[in-house]
Amino acid sequence: MKTNLSKEWLTKRVERDEKADVSAGMLDLRRLQAEPPTARVDSIQASAETENLHPAFGRLINLWRRKRGLRMDVLADRAQIDVTELIEIERNLHYTPEPRTVYQLAKTLELPSERMLELSGNLVVRDSSLGEEAVRFAARSESVEKLSKDEQRALEEFVKFLSEK
Repeated sequence: MKTNLSKEWLTKRVERDEKADVSAGMLDLRRLQAEPPTARVDSIQASAETENLHPAFGRLINLWRRKRGLRMDVLADRAQIDVTELIEIERNLHYTPEPRTVYQLAKTLELPSERMLELSGNLVVRDSSLGEEAVRFAARSESVEKLSKDEQRALEEFVKFLSEK
């Protein structure tokens, strides 16, 4: 399991929201600065690929929460996360939640945590089919109060795909 935290990613995150808390655990910035340029290019490409998954991550959380009949405040309470972060996840296509938040949501909603970390942009995606399925899922689901049969089917197929890997 490789964490997707590069210097460029951190810088981009700070630029996106100057009030954002950016944490990187044990990230050694001196090592990043000493990395050969090709390693940085690979990291930037992986980060760009991961950005494309964000819409599917937010839609998945939104639809799965609604399918289970949970209000946002109830899910946030059960997952032990801040409700404002849950709102950001569901509504902001460019928001990358903290790994702890993703893990708590995955555990609470009974979804595979490693795949959720990939989908949220916290892990490098190793399976190219995840991106394809995520785009297909996001395109088939639209924002409505109650899940349509198509949304329900798209949601169930996507969760099944996530669980199989």
